[in-house]
Amino acid sequence: MEFNKLIPELSVKDIQKSKKFYLDVLGFQLIYERIEDQFAFISLNGAQMMIEQCNGHWQTGKLEYPYGRGINFQIEIENIEILLENLKKHNIPLFRDLMTNCYSGFTQKEFIVQDLDGYLLRFCQSY
Repeated sequence: MEFNKLIPELSVKDIQKSKKFYLDVLGFQLIYERIEDQFAFISLNGAQMMIEQCNGHWQTGKLEYPYGRGINFQIEIENIEILLENLKKHNIPLFRDLMTNCYSGFTQKEFIVQDLDGYLLRFCQSY
């Protein structure tokens, strides 16, 4: 397996609930996990992330909801409509509705959803 040059590791409140959200709702795949460390390495369409239940190892200050203040992660996917339907099916609200944006000569559809711990995930599909 090849690792990306940048792989964010997100501290989460409840690893089991987060795994269910990322795997069952968003469609990520579990690449590997260390159950004893409450850690999971997940991937979607080449985007790699790590999630780990809060353990104090990485905290630089008091951790309060929403954890991801000031950051959003853009994740390119192949079919944005399928993910939107799955979010609706699970009654997950969008943080920002589906929109079309043009950036320096390319166009993409995108929306933002907030995960269980408050991290913002911007899913996009270029066309």
